[in-house]
Amino acid sequence: MSYKERLTILHESEINDLYGVPSLSLEEKRVSFALNDLEQDVIKSIRDRNHKCYAIVLLGYFKIKPIQLNLTYKVLQADLAFIADEYFSKFKAPRFSVSRMQKTRIYDKILNLQGFKKWDAEQHQKPLITYLQQVAKSWIEPRFLFDSCTEYLARNHIAIPRYSVLQRIISQVIKQERKRISDTLKITISDELTANLADLVDGESPLTIKELKQAAKSFNGSELEKELNVNKLIQPWMNEVNQVVPALSLSQQNQLHYATMVDYYSITKLKRFDRGTQQLYLLCYLQERAQINIERLADGFIYHLRKLREKAKTYAKEMAYKDWEGAAANVSKAAELLYFFIDATIDDQVSFKQIKQRVKSLLGEREIESLCLYLKKQKRTKDDYIWEYYDQHENLIEQLIRPLFLCLTFEGSDNTQALAAQLGAMQSEWLESGELASSDRRLIPTKHQLYVIDTDNNVIFKRYEMLLYLSAQTKLNGQLFIPTAIKYRALHDDLVGDIPWEEKDKLLKDSLLDSMNTESAQLIKSMEQAMRDKLQRVSQRIDEGDNRNVILRNRSGKTQWRLPYSGTKTALNNPFFDRMKSINVADVLRFVHQETGFLKHFEHVRQVRSGQNNHLNDLLAAIIGNGTYYGLHGMASISDRSYDHLRTVQANYLRPETLNLGNDAINDATAKLAIFRHYNIQEGLIHASADGQKFESRLETFKTRYSSKYFGTNKGLTSMNLIANHVALNARIIGSNEHESHFILDLLHNNTSEIKPDILSTDTHGVNHVNFALLDLFGYTFAPRYAQFGTVISDLFNVNEGKDNKVTLSLKKPINTALIIDEWDTIQRIVISLQQKTITQATLVRKLSGYSQNHPLLKALTEYNRMLKAMYLLDYIDDASLRTYVQRALNRGEAYHQLRRAIAHVNGNRFRGKSDDEIVLWNECARLLTNAIIYFNSLILTRLLEHFEAEGDDKKSEIIKQVSPVAWHNINLNGTYSFSFEKNPLDLDEIMQSIVQNDN
Repeated sequence: MSYKERLTILHESEINDLYGVPSLSLEEKRVSFALNDLEQDVIKSIRDRNHKCYAIVLLGYFKIKPIQLNLTYKVLQADLAFIADEYFSKFKAPRFSVSRMQKTRIYDKILNLQGFKKWDAEQHQKPLITYLQQVAKSWIEPRFLFDSCTEYLARNHIAIPRYSVLQRIISQVIKQERKRISDTLKITISDELTANLADLVDGESPLTIKELKQAAKSFNGSELEKELNVNKLIQPWMNEVNQVVPALSLSQQNQLHYATMVDYYSITKLKRFDRGTQQLYLLCYLQERAQINIERLADGFIYHLRKLREKAKTYAKEMAYKDWEGAAANVSKAAELLYFFIDATIDDQVSFKQIKQRVKSLLGEREIESLCLYLKKQKRTKDDYIWEYYDQHENLIEQLIRPLFLCLTFEGSDNTQALAAQLGAMQSEWLESGELASSDRRLIPTKHQLYVIDTDNNVIFKRYEMLLYLSAQTKLNGQLFIPTAIKYRALHDDLVGDIPWEEKDKLLKDSLLDSMNTESAQLIKSMEQAMRDKLQRVSQRIDEGDNRNVILRNRSGKTQWRLPYSGTKTALNNPFFDRMKSINVADVLRFVHQETGFLKHFEHVRQVRSGQNNHLNDLLAAIIGNGTYYGLHGMASISDRSYDHLRTVQANYLRPETLNLGNDAINDATAKLAIFRHYNIQEGLIHASADGQKFESRLETFKTRYSSKYFGTNKGLTSMNLIANHVALNARIIGSNEHESHFILDLLHNNTSEIKPDILSTDTHGVNHVNFALLDLFGYTFAPRYAQFGTVISDLFNVNEGKDNKVTLSLKKPINTALIIDEWDTIQRIVISLQQKTITQATLVRKLSGYSQNHPLLKALTEYNRMLKAMYLLDYIDDASLRTYVQRALNRGEAYHQLRRAIAHVNGNRFRGKSDDEIVLWNECARLLTNAIIYFNSLILTRLLEHFEAEGDDKKSEIIKQVSPVAWHNINLNGTYSFSFEKNPLDLDEIMQSIVQNDN
């Protein structure tokens, strides 16, 4: 296989970076080329001084990246001159050459010094391939395999071989993995399913790919009808599909990748693949589509029942007032009703039926009933109206809620076994006979018996059905389960399985988490001691007057807390940036790409690497169009790009994973700038914040919700953002009804950039009963800011004064450490499951919330959380600096939100995505725009800092260190756009010169 025929894994620039000379600053050279005693002895053993310099250079490079480089004198000249000056005074290395044999001997010495082995295909290739075959089951993407390959070599102290060697090995591994899948398919798939999948591709099946792709976009009845239709068509296939796919041993990531191929390819292009590839793609797609289908049906079932319940309560309130008001107005007509009894004009022979008809002409039956109750000073109960409302909406039950219910499977917990059994019986009866015949009266609460059981002691089945639906809706919070829906299945099903957990010790060791590799009793004991020390220290400092201003007594003698704070807001759009000429955002992104190469991470969905860049202009246009809420149509109308090209590029290159990689590339480049370390709030620590930002949505989706506070009468959603040192490390779209605290660990855990936060701050919305515990178990420090701090402190601590007037702080309720230790095995299992992503924090917290307060696991986590919370609050009381750090971190998050809002404001400040997936795409594009602007501003600040430091102007250097990069007055976000990489790029030196001149 020639070089050109091999799989392309790295871009040319990446190959040059890996196999070329490292670019080192003066300080980095001093560190990299420093020699210890042993290394000096080895260098001394080389006789030729030129070769000594050469050996020191290669040794320094090898420490940076363990590769045997083949370099010419020209590329080494600068570093050779540095080493000659550093180690051999008055010696200037002349131009010289090194023979192959001498170079081999030098590298043998280097390998020996570093404890590395030279790459030997006979010895090392087979174990590497075996390792990569296991990795490929996790993720078959070539770049991931390449990174895994270099990690394996470094871990086993083997020098990285030539790029062509790794190309060949990775190509072989991918080919073997695909063959393994193909062979497994041939063994496991039945002839019937093979024929069905072939008919599906050929268009001869009752189920079509077009129908499968018609997914619901919201909870509207017409949209859910699409999911009901898919469920009807897909279910006969799923028993075998669910047996075949697990047999393929695919990771979740690989399975999702193969499934997306069906979305990407048209049916015409899908037909061009061989049958084995078609089967793989379709099987993965069917399982993924079935999972989405069940979750959407379950969400729809819960959504419509919750709305029905809410509307029934509103109806009850309105009708109760209306009836009472109407009865009061009809009091005068009571006399006319009574007059019927003494009206002489009415013949005694007139039937009572005729009398009733005359009465109804005066007042309706409902009005008479309300009037009678009013006269008796009675009212209809709230439940009367509620059940009346349910009766009025039988059509909703029959046409939507019941069909949704029949698609779901229910399992009960200890407290809901009877309910699950009755729901199953009810499904069977509807499917078999079309009517209900059985009931379990234990499931009818006393207060509802009057409405569900008639006067003849018979169950009113229509109302009984409604009652069971409402019961199921309220219990699907962790007490009742839908085993086929990840979101609604039991917590145990989400955790690491019983068989893998038999290797618990290995899993804990591989986690690399200190909390998981410390004996529970030892860990808790050390925490208890730390708690006692903090209580004593804080009490002593308050008593000695060092911290007396945090505690006050009012006139009644009641303890009150106060925490003086003198924080400063993060300055936005520093006047410094106003000195710059406004630059078009398209030019900024072009420049940022040239500096960071972030567009190279937008891989084609088919992982084809053509090496061509003719799509980059359209890619930039699509990113800006989505990020500014213009959309592709809008961007095409105000730029030199066509809609068809933009649509094609978006389909091929814009996905959440590629956008995340692009964001990471920009953020990692920002972190390497000299200014970045001056963004640190605390020395040597990354202090991040997480907060939600609300955005209105033009169209309804599954996640959009009403919120009068934020959206008025419209719907919207929330973008949860993780901000550290001004950059947005991660973001996630959630419903505006979802609690922000359920997602902060997921944001941290799914941060794939090189910027790793140590501390996380949130406002009160980020706090719940387990977040201190979860973040601590993963090695993070949780540092929230409480809105009602005094109340939080008072709820947790007692403040006592002894006879000697000494202040003593103590917990109001001791920590039950024994319970934590008893449940430690389950806590460990939860942590490993979160780490391996078999469950998310949001799912975990939602399921824990369904447990009773006395559940041992919930109590154990709550106690662990309470201990950490108490220790944090003691630090917060005692340390004014900590309070300032927390506030500064949150201010930075707020500053990012204002920049993000400015970008959204370009075209209406409303998401226009037609689905949740499209909104996620737009949100990630907007995050990339903000990160690119922050990188651009940070680069300017870095150049200025270097300029002033070189001039020895300490005063201006300190000013630059304090300037926030969150600014957009220097960026033109509006107007028409022109995209051309052929145009002259921005000249940063020219920009710098204008700023420095203005400064002078």
